[in-house]
Amino acid sequence: MATTSAAPRKAAAPREGQTYRFNLAERIAHWNHALTFLILLFTGLALVVRGVATTFDRDLLLMFGQAHRGVAILFTAVTIPVLLVGARKASGEWVRSSFWFDKDDRTFLLRFYRDFFGLPVQLPPQGRFNAGEKINSIMQILGWPVMVISGWMLVFKDQLPPTVAQVTVATHSMTALVLGCAVLGHIYLAAIHPHSRPGISGMISGWVPSWWARGHYRKWYDSGHK
Repeated sequence: MATTSAAPRKAAAPREGQTYRFNLAERIAHWNHALTFLILLFTGLALVVRGVATTFDRDLLLMFGQAHRGVAILFTAVTIPVLLVGARKASGEWVRSSFWFDKDDRTFLLRFYRDFFGLPVQLPPQGRFNAGEKINSIMQILGWPVMVISGWMLVFKDQLPPTVAQVTVATHSMTALVLGCAVLGHIYLAAIHPHSRPGISGMISGWVPSWWARGHYRKWYDSGHK
């Protein structure tokens, strides 16, 4: 019988063959961040990439601009409060662990490319988040404030000095491109890659198969899911 994780990820009566991985607040925060970012990414591309923008008429581009600003409010204002209210301890542990790489993490990074492309490899045991997920987490943790600050500055772009506006546009666009590549890789691993795909249930119901949790996050699983 699988056991549930320690507080604050409480929820749930144990399920046979299942391990509880993410609580409701963590799942809401994840999906808000992911979905709003994707909408912002694609509406932003339509607005700023010349070859894309010219394929749409003016009214549709105006609608994209309104959607971009509206969704930016959710991207800015929802994720962190949800985590602070519903998963404060888990979020603090996530941030701290994301910036700490032990020997197993470093070995994982050196070998993971083989697993990414479906090649045979023996990966070292990992904690609650593997080293690749830590890299993605660092990118999101550092990239989020850059996107938010530069994005809201662009709302008032006409009031900025021309040089500042140009730097802000470049910063916002390049950060979106880098984070977009990371998100696309994350989607591939979560939804397509056969080794990691079983884990997507953790962001839907909170539960993942115990055999999968033990195989992918051995240190976390063996520690009692703390």
